[in-house]
Amino acid sequence: MSAYVIFLRDQMLDQSEYDRYLQLAAPSLTNYNGEMLVLNGAIQALEGAPADGSVVIRFPDMATARAWYNSPEYAPYRDIRINATIGRAVLVNGL
Repeated sequence: MSAYVIFLRDQMLDQSEYDRYLQLAAPSLTNYNGEMLVLNGAIQALEGAPADGSVVIRFPDMATARAWYNSPEYAPYRDIRINATIGRAVLVNGL
């Protein structure tokens, strides 16, 4: 069953660092069969506060998604994102 890591960005703090993060972190998805489905396209809040940006990544299952998020391949880049933006990251199970 697929699982999705969803990043919702509330505020951009450093665009150049965020751009660097995207370039560096994207290859870390490969070994975990992660597929980026959404990358900061147009966004409209239907309920609640609007987000400034969003990223959705599909993985084969929850365990693989968690393994990627905590992996040594992704860990150095996670801090870049956290320092460049204010937002949330959630892991959801698909159908």
